[in-house]
Amino acid sequence: MPAVVAGTAGRAGAVPAVVADTAQRRVVVRERLRFARDLHDLLGPRLLAITLQCELALRLMDRTPESARSRLAEALSGMREIHEEARRVAHGYHCLSLDTEIESVRSLLESAGVRTETEPPAVPLPPPLQTVLATTVREAAANVLRHSGARNCRVAVDTPPGEVLLTVSNDGVHEAGRHGSPAEGAAHSATAPGLGLRSLAERITAAGGTLAHGPYPSGHYTVEARFPLPGSLPDGPRAA
Repeated sequence: MPAVVAGTAGRAGAVPAVVADTAQRRVVVRERLRFARDLHDLLGPRLLAITLQCELALRLMDRTPESARSRLAEALSGMREIHEEARRVAHGYHCLSLDTEIESVRSLLESAGVRTETEPPAVPLPPPLQTVLATTVREAAANVLRHSGARNCRVAVDTPPGEVLLTVSNDGVHEAGRHGSPAEGAAHSATAPGLGLRSLAERITAAGGTLAHGPYPSGHYTVEARFPLPGSLPDGPRAA
């Protein structure tokens, strides 16, 4: 009997250790998923941009060598930025500047022949929120290049009282893909959301925001990300 009691006590004592080990494993899995998501958000759009710049350089090589060299220089600069940002991700202090990302996207789209209008935020935003917004701008721009024949694009960040609204809209929707509002289009779009948008939606939700995307009957495809902005914002001019 004492042996049975001892065995039961031993098994009971092992249960908390198993629970603790399971919890630790879950933490490790969550961290790996976070790291994979960060790498995807970092590398995907940037590598697409570099590929596009190299393709443009190849097409321009014989006609306008100076323009080709300029595109290759931009691609090289992009590779250096990827190296630096990958180091930041690995060290856990990856943070993006929204203004810098908007300007980078404008330059990329313009180089691809897409006329791009940008309206950065008129007020300072918290760095963590800037990072999520910048990631959203990246993914939306990558989708413009991958999935549309857009000639015009607009990237705007508005700050109505208590919230932040990012809108990325382009005119590259094909006739068959035109529906209603972005919320409706998210369910019926001819361009189904890929891994990038699904991952992006998870990050936006984790940050307390919402994501809607889809085509309008006008032929514009719009991505809208909305976030709460607690507290009062500094006084200053609003974006038109």
